Amino acid sequence: MAENQLPIFFRFRFLWHLLFWVLIFLMYWITYGGYLDRYHEELIISLTLLPSRIIGTYVFIYLILPFATEKKKFVTFGILAVFHAVLYGFIIWSSYYFTNRYTGYYDFSHYSLFYLPKIFNKLISNYGIPVLATAIIIFKKWYVDEQKNKKLAEEKLAAELSFLRAQVHPHFLFNTLNNLYALTLIKSEKTPDIVLKLAGLLDYMIYKSNDDYVPLEKELDILESYIELEKMRYNQRLELDYKIEGDIDSHQIAPLILLPFIENSFKHGASNDRAKPNIKISLKVGEKFLRLNVLNTVPGETKKDETVGEGIGLKNVKRRLELIYPDLHDLLIKFDKKHFEVDLKIFWNN
Repeated sequence: MAENQLPIFFRFRFLWHLLFWVLIFLMYWITYGGYLDRYHEELIISLTLLPSRIIGTYVFIYLILPFATEKKKFVTFGILAVFHAVLYGFIIWSSYYFTNRYTGYYDFSHYSLFYLPKIFNKLISNYGIPVLATAIIIFKKWYVDEQKNKKLAEEKLAAELSFLRAQVHPHFLFNTLNNLYALTLIKSEKTPDIVLKLAGLLDYMIYKSNDDYVPLEKELDILESYIELEKMRYNQRLELDYKIEGDIDSHQIAPLILLPFIENSFKHGASNDRAKPNIKISLKVGEKFLRLNVLNTVPGETKKDETVGEGIGLKNVKRRLELIYPDLHDLLIKFDKKHFEVDLKIFWNN
């Protein structure tokens, strides 16, 4: 992840490192200076010890820690961590020892440079610095990895959604051209009107439906245009009941999310029913949700185990609903020997 893509508290690395060491310096100086009531002496000692603390900390987080976080060599990491802790305690004690030998602030004449209790004491009182720095590094790595994974997941979903949306166009065009071809064979006078309406539908689908959401009113105009196309095709043979209730002017919806259900009722219902197919389409727009109910008759010879309505279009729109409205939709599909019914609720995300 690029530096400018990190949140503000992870940017400007140099300034944050500088602030970290200023705070560490002040903490030790004020703590020991106040405890011993010797601020001047502890100021000099804290300044003297600061390079050892900095070097020891950076050696650990940049040379030793990667064995655990990147290379996954935990045994090697453990051995190096123990060696580093002992060496770190010795270096801190050495800096403290020679500073006092030079300044004479404290009498260390009765201690040797390799006095283990003092080395262990300095290790305990100072090793919190590498531990704190390690915690910060691990948290940053976790956060950055989480953001990368989240971004990859979002890009994957966006690519899948784009692919699904692209499938709608050729699928719809294929079905409509089949209808148009049937009318040209009988040299129907409705053919020019169908071509004109088809051009309007394709214009919307290709050029005007690329936004994530569109006004509900425009989406319903497309549904009505499609229904008009189908009415031209079936003429008096089709019994169609289409009604809309509610306020359609104040909501937005994902483009082409309703059309496949309407198209499905004609393709798998009316087109296969040689008798007198019946389709009922009811759309209610409420304050909290939109409800679409589509009920169509199916041919009497259709068996329940046949995949009526489970073509590309319906599978496509199911997946799109899962991606766009993951927790904001209810879809119920019923099928028996006489009817195929879709009941869809889309809850407004506001």
